[in-house]
Amino acid sequence: MDYISLDLEWNQAYPEQLEAVQKRLGTRLRGEVIQIGAVKLDAEMRIVGSYSVIVRPRFFRHINRHVARLTGITQDMIDLGVPLPEASERFRRWCGEDYAFLTWGPDDIPMLEDNFRAQRVDGSWLHRVYDLQKIYNRQTDGSHKQRSLEFVMEQFALPQNLPAHDALNDAYFTALVAQKLDVPRGVADYDKTSDFSDGVLLSDVSGDADVGAKGYRTAYEAVHDAALNEPTCPLCGGSLAFPERTVHMKGQKYLRMMVCPTHGKLLLDLRVSRNLNETFRVRRTIRVLDEETEAKLRARLAEEGAGGRPRRRRRRPRAEFRAEAVAGSVPADNE
Repeated sequence: MDYISLDLEWNQAYPEQLEAVQKRLGTRLRGEVIQIGAVKLDAEMRIVGSYSVIVRPRFFRHINRHVARLTGITQDMIDLGVPLPEASERFRRWCGEDYAFLTWGPDDIPMLEDNFRAQRVDGSWLHRVYDLQKIYNRQTDGSHKQRSLEFVMEQFALPQNLPAHDALNDAYFTALVAQKLDVPRGVADYDKTSDFSDGVLLSDVSGDADVGAKGYRTAYEAVHDAALNEPTCPLCGGSLAFPERTVHMKGQKYLRMMVCPTHGKLLLDLRVSRNLNETFRVRRTIRVLDEETEAKLRARLAEEGAGGRPRRRRRRPRAEFRAEAVAGSVPADNE
């Protein structure tokens, strides 16, 4: 199997243009890819090839000034670029038959998938993706910090003699870091869980109308979907006990404690977001429940009390007080 380190550069739309394009397309498109860069490593982690292409954007056609300064990509360059469907097909053929992608951070593949969806390009071949940043963390200090590529290259004493923020150069830097790690072991460990994050056992999204699914009509419907709110254990498939009710945290975040007879305490994390068509989607995460999170959750439950969250006393508008003052029920404010 080959390993392909992948990096992208993308154009950013100005806010008013972004909103208009997304509503017209009915799908997410946070940016438009303008460069694909990749470096191929064989099973022995030797660099055996590279790929780079400038992509002509279809929706955000004018280069963002900040993007141009950061990447060195000009308007003339993207005007002469290759349309995304053609660039995608060339890249797919270059990848070969047996490969896995290595990225630095979690952003590149979702961005490419969004672009493929917007232009109806087949993205089914974007499989077997591994975040090298997580493999690096697991094999070094065990932290979950998001280290920059520059930081890690300096740590490994790797030469940074090429300009950054060029997709091919950054893919090459990622390949050099990969050569310093045990990537086959990292990939094997990565496949043991769905997300490779600390204690995460399952992570999925339901109701994402922006990618073609049927969204939930209301946030309440999303959070109370029994298929999400009462899952089975992701490790053994067994039934879970739910000793406490779901707790509404800040924003549209909901947490619930669960207990598996075999694997102990787990945490259900539901986060609700709005789709472009005004329906709702839910990101569901199940992870091992650590002591600190359990303590915070129990404190929140105790704060709300056995009968649920205390109801706040409604503050009446000032006009109501004035009306009562006229009637003599309460003294009027001094003016």
